[in-house]
Amino acid sequence: MPPLNTPKHRNPASIWIGVSVVFSLLAVALMSGCGDNFSDLEVLPTESYMKKPGDFLGNTYTIRAQIDSQVKWDKLVGRILAVIPESGGARLPVFVPENVGGNLHIGQRYEMRARIEAGGLIYVESLRKY
Repeated sequence: MPPLNTPKHRNPASIWIGVSVVFSLLAVALMSGCGDNFSDLEVLPTESYMKKPGDFLGNTYTIRAQIDSQVKWDKLVGRILAVIPESGGARLPVFVPENVGGNLHIGQRYEMRARIEAGGLIYVESLRKY
């Protein structure tokens, strides 16, 4: 009979299963809770922005919009798109850097994380289809 105070030997397979479950849960938590969190951002007030874009410099907003047209594209820089915001108002020009965009098509709808830069430029930091 083994002594009472000795540790039990664990099956190596059960240890690996436990480790893989922990890593799987961690991966799911990171994918759902981190990254481009749009929900904590204020929606860009498009009417106010159109009247006085300088009042919004440096701020970050979410914009849900449909691509209306591509105004300009440069393969080293990115694109300028005209989008129609879901919140209403006039078409907005947005800049999408080449490393953010991917394949963008007229008519597609995106939720965008955007920062208002110098000159009132709407600079898209990240986006996702909806």
